[in-house]
Amino acid sequence: MVILALALTFGLALVLTALLTPPLIRLSKREGWVAQPGPRHVHRIATPTVGGLAMIAGFAIALLASFAFEQLDPVLQRTSAERMRLGLLLAGLSVVAVVSLIDDLRNLPAGRRLVLHIVAALIAVGPYLWDQTLYPDAMGQATEARGIILTAFNFPFLQQIHLHNLSPWLAIGATVFWIVGMQNMVNWTDGLDGLAGGITLIAGVILALHTLSLEPPQYTVAFLPLALAGACAGFLPFNMHPARTFMGDVGAMSLGYILGVSAIIGGAKLATALLVMGLPLIDMTWLILSRTVRGDSAAHAGRDHLHHRLLDLGLSQRQVVLIYYTLSTVFGAIALLAIPASAKLVALLCLGLIVLSMMLYAMRRSAVQA
Repeated sequence: MVILALALTFGLALVLTALLTPPLIRLSKREGWVAQPGPRHVHRIATPTVGGLAMIAGFAIALLASFAFEQLDPVLQRTSAERMRLGLLLAGLSVVAVVSLIDDLRNLPAGRRLVLHIVAALIAVGPYLWDQTLYPDAMGQATEARGIILTAFNFPFLQQIHLHNLSPWLAIGATVFWIVGMQNMVNWTDGLDGLAGGITLIAGVILALHTLSLEPPQYTVAFLPLALAGACAGFLPFNMHPARTFMGDVGAMSLGYILGVSAIIGGAKLATALLVMGLPLIDMTWLILSRTVRGDSAAHAGRDHLHHRLLDLGLSQRQVVLIYYTLSTVFGAIALLAIPASAKLVALLCLGLIVLSMMLYAMRRSAVQA
């Protein structure tokens, strides 16, 4: 019954997203909600650009339907704290979706977008903003916060870093930074057909497997990344090259928000998320540093992402996306291994060396060709 409930959550998100995407494509064409070709873009024809709405609907409906599955087995019963956290997630997601949809249609200023994304992250933090007490969990230990909050995490070569004990406001700041950072990481990855959706699908599956591999397994927490993965799986057939629709900022920012929360809720799984998203993370870090050195704004749009440089080397969109999928899957699988945190740090450093080597090679080839 547990396996059936988990599979139904994934399948429902997949089917609903797949059913909602075609009519959304037709609506976008009729209303003119399309992305036009341009120097910074790789697509050649006007393409519908708010396909992420179908993913959000598929995810939200599947997650809400999972409450009905609680009757199948006692281990699927959520606590009141879990129910509250899911409510906070959906409330914050609504803010992200509305803001990002307006941005897709009208282009909001970057500063205003950032402020509203911070507000959405604070909504996820919820009551912890004013009630910073840790309550007893099922084992009787004081670990439960009223909200979605990064209270502690493990770091290689150090004991657990307990942000709540250092300062509750440090925990709040770290949570907001993580969620907003994950939103922008997924958004910056959304530069090729199927890239952001596929990586998020892989991340959702890896996080779900991690959650289920814990002792005891966190069955109720697994519903969240599985609904996310299912929504991505239902959207990808319409988004793979040549894409019939793009997810837009409304999709990318929303996926990043859900992914960021999924890595915190039920206990921090930051190492797992970072290994799966390691390639986009390194690419984003490189871009911020290189643009800052050049005197450009870090938020400046351009064709200096790694996936653009790989395209310039002559690789096809499908080949570049396959490289990203492969590295994300391999390093995500490493995250599931029962190895010390220091070994996972070494794996992340190895991924960094691979990505930096790819970047330097691509830059050198571009300079030679110029």
